[in-house]
Parts: sequence; C-alpha cells; structure tokens
Amino acid sequence: MIHDLSFHAEKSRKRRPILKVGEHGRYSYDVMGTDTDHKDQIHMHALISMLQEAASLNGADIGFGAEVMDQHNVCWLLLRMSVQMSRRPAWQERINIETWSCGYDKLFFPREYIMCDDDGEQIGTASTLWIVADKSTHRPVRPMDFYNMLSWTKEKYDLRNIMTELPPKICPMMDVSYMDLHQNDADTICKYADYSEIDRNLHVNNTRYIAWCLDAVHFQSLDQGNVLGIDINFLSEIHFAEKVVLFRSCDRDNCQIHVDGYVPSRKKVAFSAILHLREDE
Repeated sequence: MIHDLSFHAEKSRKRRPILKVGEHGRYSYDVMGTDTDHKDQIHMHALISMLQEAASLNGADIGFGAEVMDQHNVCWLLLRMSVQMSRRPAWQERINIETWSCGYDKLFFPREYIMCDDDGEQIGTASTLWIVADKSTHRPVRPMDFYNMLSWTKEKYDLRNIMTELPPKICPMMDVSYMDLHQNDADTICKYADYSEIDRNLHVNNTRYIAWCLDAVHFQSLDQGNVLGIDINFLSEIHFAEKVVLFRSCDRDNCQIHVDGYVPSRKKVAFSAILHLREDE
C-alpha cells in the first residue's frame, strides 16, 4: 500500500505515526529556481535534499521522526547512498518521491526510494544505508536497543523489504600518505566546513558532500557531462572549520568520475564517491 502524504513544513516535527515499517509513503516537491543549474535542471544535491526530507517525513509517519529521536538522544546517520536518474527534472517540475524503510540488517537500516514525475513516469531510484547513533557521541546504537527505546514489539519491525542491491562499498583511490603529500597539487580542490555547511547533528550535511563532488566534476568547465547518478560512502564526519581536499580521477571509458574528500588535520578520508555521467547532446 502507498500512502500519499502532503508535506506541510509547520507540521513536520509534530506528525503522528500513521504508517508501519515497510509501508510506502509518497511525498511531493516542486523544483525551485534555486535548486537548478545553468541549464534549469535540478542539482543532484538539491534532489538528494528532497530524498533526505522525504526520509525524515516517512520516519515521522512511522514513529521515529526527529522529535522522537531527540527525546531518546539518538539520531539517524547516513552511511551510503546510491542514486540513479534517467533524467534530472527541470525548474517548476514536481517530483513525487515514494520511500519506505526496509527494517534492519545487523547494525544497518536500509531505505529505498522511487522518483516519478507528475505524469507518473519513473525517473529515478535510490538506495540508502543508515545507522541509529547516540546524539552526543555518534556511536552506533544496536537496532534492538533502539526498538526497545520505542517500546516496539518484534512484529512491528521484523521485516525484509529490500528492493534493490544495497549501495556499494567504495574504496578511496589513494592512501592517506599519498593524499597528504599531494594535497596542494594544482588539480586538487579545497573546501571548508563553514557555518552554512553544518546541520543539526553538528557536522557537514551529506548534501554538501554531493555539492562538493559536483564542483569537482565541473572543475574545468560548466559542461563536463550530465551527472545522472552517484554512489557515495560517508566514511568520517567533517566538523566546523575543517579543511577538506578533494581528489578526482576520470574514467572516460565508463563515463565515471571518482572523488575522494580528505581531511588533512586528521589524516582521514571523509568520503569516497563515484559519479556517473552521460555526455551532453
């Protein structure tokens, strides 16, 4: 069953549970001018922001939205994501996002998405992998402990409803010693975790990682292919004021660009991503 649930911002933190784990909810978003690029197509990071909002609303509709999570001092953290689009919607189009929770597997909570336009045509899919973490330490919370917090019985959450393969594990292109040595090379890009990048979990929001990856793809010009897909692993949090160095590598045969984000102050790779391109016609 699919439940069509309108989005009202003023009610988003006070939604009462109306769905069960595994039930699909549908949420609609209009593409604003500020969401789009120089060709009036939605940026991938703006699209992923909509996916994130749909997940948040669906979580609230199930019974573990932000308000409930805050009461138990826990939060959702995104570990991996895969998004594949047949096209990127344009300015003033509407995107209908269908999403559902797939229960849990070990420490992980998979979530799936289907995206359609207003004509009902499917234009994309996404698959994500999350954990529940302690809000103070960001250490993982076991699913059983999480469900016990909510006083849920096994029948309410024990299911397997995974539609596609889980997002792949991505290995960084180089080791940290190479990145540390070459962080000032001419073909690297520097970003900073400024005030506007930080979210309610006190780290750089995952959508900003995507935006940085797009900057890396289009490092040399505005027209370096149409990004229609991304696989990304979030490996380490990025905190306020930290410097992040982006390394990129092109695989033209497979129309892919690999981007790694390296944090020199901690000598850690914060994320690894593969962006899938189609050459512009």
